[in-house]
Amino acid sequence: MLRNIKELFRGLHSYIRAHRVISEHKLWTYVVIPGVMSFCYILLLIFVGRLYFTEISGYITRHWIPASIKGDVTVTITTVLLWILVLMVGYITYKQIILIFLSPILSYLSELTETVVYNEPVPEFRFGNLVRDIVRGLIINLRNLFLTIILMMTAWVMMLIPGLGPPVSTGLMLLIQFFYDGSGLVDYTLERKRYSVRESIHFVKANRARVIGVGMGFMLILVIPLAGWFAAPSYGTVAATLATLDKIREENDSRSE
Repeated sequence: MLRNIKELFRGLHSYIRAHRVISEHKLWTYVVIPGVMSFCYILLLIFVGRLYFTEISGYITRHWIPASIKGDVTVTITTVLLWILVLMVGYITYKQIILIFLSPILSYLSELTETVVYNEPVPEFRFGNLVRDIVRGLIINLRNLFLTIILMMTAWVMMLIPGLGPPVSTGLMLLIQFFYDGSGLVDYTLERKRYSVRESIHFVKANRARVIGVGMGFMLILVIPLAGWFAAPSYGTVAATLATLDKIREENDSRSE
């Protein structure tokens, strides 16, 4: 138990190290570009909401709401509930969707982090590897997205259990988010180290406490208004790279002893 707590805090502490690396090595460009693209995703959600929600709420009110309670207030309440729904869906899917679309930039940032911190040579570029990495990243992130949605729905159902249901459900939903957020970020390094999908899944399960710490730090940044959504992808990538490389080096050292 104590070891897991230490591992979790090592994952969290990697964000402090990430800020030092970004500042010392002037990696701010790789914070700005993903940040702008993250804002574009948020703006897209807002645009879709403004374009369709009035019509959808009107349809729901006309066809699904009893005549006795129909009115402008009902339309307003329905619209608000739709906005809450889209924000929840956007938040749950944000990490995997952003990690998929930003994978070329964030993969390079992970690679650059290893180069500047550990003086590792940059791997030789091969187009075949790029295609394979993109496909592999899609498999990992779509798998994470699917499992996140299924497990979050299961945890939400537990909220209906009287008494301990709500706190247990809330705790489980947070742990699910932490774990799969961390898994997606850690995989940029595992991908570069030529871990297969199966080996990557085994690694994150074997080191779930550290992975949860990385995911927890990512979500803590996300709750910062505006700036959090801007900085989270890059800071999460650098932090996950540092945490993962440290773990790989620890495992290699223990095998060589």
